[in-house]
Amino acid sequence: MYEVNFEIPAFFLSIVCFLYCITAKQRQYIPPKTVKAKLTSQHFTFLVMLVANMLSAISSIIGVYIANSNTPSVYFWKYFFHACYFFFHSTLSIAFALYIINVTSTNSNWKKMHYIIFTIPYILAELLVLTNPLTNWSFYFDNDLIYRRGILMPVLYGLGGLYVVIGFFFFIKNKKAISKVDSIAVATFIIVATAGIIIQGIKSAFLVELFSEALACLILMVVLEEKSGHVDITTGLLNRVAFAEANKRLMATNQEYNIVLIKLNEIDKFIRRFGGREVEEFLMNVASFISKEANVIDVYSYRRESFAVIFKYANEKQVIKFIETIIDRFEKNWQISSVEIKTDVIATLIKIPQDYSSYDDFKNILVLDYKKEKSGSYFVPLIEIKKISNSSLYESLLKKAIEEDKLELKYQPIWSIKEKMTVSAEALLRVNLDELKDISPEVYIPIAEKTGLIREIGYIVFEKVCEFLSDERFKKSNIEYVELNLSTYQFMYNDLIDRFEEIRKKYNVPAKLINLEITETAATLDEDVVLNSLNRFLELGYTLSLDDFGTGYSNMVRMIGSNYRNIKIDKSILWNAMKNGTNEKTLKNLSVFIKSLGFDIIQEGVETKKQLELVTKCGCDYIQGFYFSKPIPKDEFFEYIKNEAKSLKYKKEDLEKD
Repeated sequence: MYEVNFEIPAFFLSIVCFLYCITAKQRQYIPPKTVKAKLTSQHFTFLVMLVANMLSAISSIIGVYIANSNTPSVYFWKYFFHACYFFFHSTLSIAFALYIINVTSTNSNWKKMHYIIFTIPYILAELLVLTNPLTNWSFYFDNDLIYRRGILMPVLYGLGGLYVVIGFFFFIKNKKAISKVDSIAVATFIIVATAGIIIQGIKSAFLVELFSEALACLILMVVLEEKSGHVDITTGLLNRVAFAEANKRLMATNQEYNIVLIKLNEIDKFIRRFGGREVEEFLMNVASFISKEANVIDVYSYRRESFAVIFKYANEKQVIKFIETIIDRFEKNWQISSVEIKTDVIATLIKIPQDYSSYDDFKNILVLDYKKEKSGSYFVPLIEIKKISNSSLYESLLKKAIEEDKLELKYQPIWSIKEKMTVSAEALLRVNLDELKDISPEVYIPIAEKTGLIREIGYIVFEKVCEFLSDERFKKSNIEYVELNLSTYQFMYNDLIDRFEEIRKKYNVPAKLINLEITETAATLDEDVVLNSLNRFLELGYTLSLDDFGTGYSNMVRMIGSNYRNIKIDKSILWNAMKNGTNEKTLKNLSVFIKSLGFDIIQEGVETKKQLELVTKCGCDYIQGFYFSKPIPKDEFFEYIKNEAKSLKYKKEDLEKD
């Protein structure tokens, strides 16, 4: 006789959860079609748990109902329903463990052998149940038709308990893969379900196991399975929140999978032309088509005009075929009510973890507004998207640096071979943001040029140089001038010279103290525009230098004739010259050519004594590089000049004594 019987409440609780999941949520979940898709589907394994719990409960209810009858005619049915209970309950145990594994997304890359090993305890448990009529090892009925546990009943419970342990193991190991709320829900589920198993295992007269498991499933449904707030209202697909959660789980457990991003173009144009109803119908049709062709449940609408599909186990050929199918479909019109809509798409393939290993890195590309470069629908390699991502990121960081006054200058000494001392310095821009501290200016300055930020940055840099030149410590030094890089993009603005002059006069700095280094970028402006501006700078008293000579910029000599103060040879030429005799000869010939034009030479990138000896032998006039000093902040630079002056004074005094 059972002292506590909660089987009927367990049945009704399970059936309510099941009916809710397959009716109220039918738009949210697309039933997986393949076996692999079913095994890796969190929602499908949850439904299996509910069904197993319902069947276990109904078997137990009927078994309990006829338990009091001791007539031989009901023996078969007593035995049958008790066997059904253990059969379905073993299924519940393995479904429970598989559900936890799916929640943490750790089986996306499981092979056939993984599943075979995983099902061994389940197979053993079912064999115990199916062979029990021959052995009575699991349970039996005595001569009075009273239910008794067999000698291997603890083994049957142990095999079921093993799946609880497996589920608990995967939960603890991959806890970081799920949110705190979901973690609490899973932990509560495990505790509640385990409590029921232990109670009924110890005292068989307390039928509470199924109810505790049904109650635990209700907790999971409310927290994990109830994702109505994660559904896009228009398409019925999971939204960007669900997309983020899925990727965080998969990446946190180091899964390998593919993501296809699909972006519709000109959706705003359709909204203005047709109105909301037609556009909603169009998006629903697109969502339906993508879901059907993907043949997976992981289809998301993460933005109004953008869809994403996660392929957890498809090979690359299947994914490429899917992309081709999508692109081909969008070459045709979409019939929506009484109108036809034609739009293009661009698709991108992302491989995880090859392309991204964390969601924080990956999420940046989801908000990019990729501009089409050609007509029609086509595939865009991820590398092109990344270029936009980096450009957008650096642009944002540069704007932040400007707003927060994080632009600073460092000064690298330029040493005179003739004077044996520092006679000038180059002002070099650095961005004092943690995100850009380790990034070379050669990476983000071109972005500043293309986005127009170079204009404001240029004015800030020029003002900081003027502030440096107005410092009393500079006036007491032997520094003749400071070099300042001037991007060709700055010539695009008509007020360049006027703004420079306004700033210079504000600090009362003579123009002759400022030497403008002229560089060319990938884009070339009208030569007359540059020439006219540089001539005006010269008229105002500024001096000029040609930077990076020998790397493709020599046409600037033709543009402005012999108006340079000096010409700077690019460091790559020096470094190549140190490798072999042919390159060394190139450096010597280049130096002779520059000297023949009447210019002084600054050799940049000098880092060793051998390099210094070589450039001296080649006839260079000035040296810039780490051999003397790296670029240093203003205060350190003045201290460097002060110490150098002291050292020169002591050397001079020693020579006079000798």
